[in-house]
Amino acid sequence: MIRKCVALGMTLAALALIGFGTFAQTADEILDWVDAEADALAEGSMVSIIRFDNVYGDGTTGSNLFGSLAIPDHSLIYFIEPADVAGTIFLTIDSEDDDEDARLWLYLPFIGIAKELVSEEERGGSFAGSALSYSDLGDREGRADYDAVLLGEEDVIIGDVTRTAYVIESTAKPDADVDNPRSILWIDKEFLIMLKLESYNDLGNLDSTMDVLVLGEFEGKLTAHEMLAENHSDGSTTTITILEQRRPDSEIAADTFLPDNLSELDPALWGFDQE
Repeated sequence: MIRKCVALGMTLAALALIGFGTFAQTADEILDWVDAEADALAEGSMVSIIRFDNVYGDGTTGSNLFGSLAIPDHSLIYFIEPADVAGTIFLTIDSEDDDEDARLWLYLPFIGIAKELVSEEERGGSFAGSALSYSDLGDREGRADYDAVLLGEEDVIIGDVTRTAYVIESTAKPDADVDNPRSILWIDKEFLIMLKLESYNDLGNLDSTMDVLVLGEFEGKLTAHEMLAENHSDGSTTTITILEQRRPDSEIAADTFLPDNLSELDPALWGFDQE
C-alpha cells in the first residue's frame, strides 16, 4: 500500500497522485487507485533535497539535510549535513513481492563498505536521530495483511486550505505479523494525496502520526511539501520539508544503487555538495 510513514525519495514523491473523481466506492477500490497512481509516478528517475528538523523528547533539537535519488524499486538517501555524518548513505531496494520487506543498507564513509540492516534492532533504529526508523523509511506493510474499511469522509484543514478526505481504517488480520495492527488514513478525495496517518500499537494506543503541514504542486499534481511525524511513545517529532524535487536530465543508472558502488557516488553530480 504505502510505506509505514511516507517520508523520502519516491516515498515522498508518491504522495503526488492524480485525482480520479468519485468512482471508488470501497476502501479497497480507493487503495487500488492509490497504488496504481503511485506506481505511475514512480516510473522514471527522481532527485530530491529534503530537510529534517527534529525535536527530541527532552526538548533538545537537531537537523539534517539529505539528498535523495530514486528509480522504480530503488532509492538512496545521501547525508549532506551535519558535517560529521556527511557522506553516509541509506539504500533501499524493494522486494518484487509486495508482502516482503525491502532490503536496507547503511554505508558509512569512514568504513568504506555498506552494511545490510537485517535484524529487527538494526532496522528499528532511529534514522538520523529522527522520529522515524530505518524500517519506517524502507519497509511497507502489505495490504494482504489488513482488512480495510471506508469510514466515511472528513474535511481536513491544512493551513488556510480545507480538503475533503476519504477516511480509511486498516486492521491487521488475526494471523498477520505486523508492527502496527491498526491505522487510520486520510486520503484527499480529489487528488489521492495522503493528508493524515495515525498508527496504533498492540495495546490499542496511538503509536505514531504523520500530518501534512504544507501543500504544494509537482508536475501539475497536488503534493506534500512539509509533513510532521510524531513518535507518541517518546514525544519526539520530525518536520520533513521537501526543498527541491525534480526529474534529472537523464535517467539514473541502476548501477548507482548497487551496495558495492555506494563509495563511488559523486554528490556534486546531483547537487548534493554544500559549500
